[in-house]
Amino acid sequence: MKVLPSLKSLLWILTFSLATFTAEGEETLYLVTGDYAPFSGQTLPQGGMTTEITTQAFREMGYEAHIDFEPWKRGYINTGKLLYFGTFPYVKDSNREKDFLFSHPLYTIKVNFFVRSDFNKTFSKKQDLKGLKTCLPVGYSSREIQDLIDEEIISITMRPSNDAACFRALEKNRVDLYAINFITGWQIIKNTFGRIDGFKNIGEPLMPAHYHLIVSKQHPKGQALLNVFNEGLTRLKHNGLYQDILERHLAQ
Repeated sequence: MKVLPSLKSLLWILTFSLATFTAEGEETLYLVTGDYAPFSGQTLPQGGMTTEITTQAFREMGYEAHIDFEPWKRGYINTGKLLYFGTFPYVKDSNREKDFLFSHPLYTIKVNFFVRSDFNKTFSKKQDLKGLKTCLPVGYSSREIQDLIDEEIISITMRPSNDAACFRALEKNRVDLYAINFITGWQIIKNTFGRIDGFKNIGEPLMPAHYHLIVSKQHPKGQALLNVFNEGLTRLKHNGLYQDILERHLAQ
């Protein structure tokens, strides 16, 4: 007995064909992102800073980028399945580099450890953090803290679905510290608790986070279109639009 594909399956096939086989006259690319203020988010102006950077970079090169918003894990998996051309913003790590191509950085920012305001340990060297517990959402990279994990200085004891859950765990003393870029960190604290007191940063920033657009290595036109995107991103930086986007989003 022949089983007909569902309407949802047909829609995914249509999306796949549009996202994958962009030809002359077909200038729309389908991408996916998630909630990571101020960089991306369905309720943010223009979908967030890296969303506007991505759409404008493609527009510079004559392409329209259609952006969907999904949970991070789903968007990542669906991009790997070629249901989307790409997803963003992601940092590089060895696991992702096995399967994905990376654009030039969309944005670079420092990552800091957040702790409760009553945290009384100093952090000037790695060993100062010996035995402390941290949190890492499912699907997130551990790149910035991987050396501390490998050396068994800190341990990941919670794997929730998002950053807000990690900050709640931090506030309730279930973990000792949490590493995240300082802009997103303070914004999540404000959105989650309605205030920013009760937390602080410690030590010098960890290695910087470089956020990228990523495309599956299995995409037949992935590298070619990523080259197009990189050129568009370079143009944005040269004509001043890139700086304008940063200033508007980071001032909010």
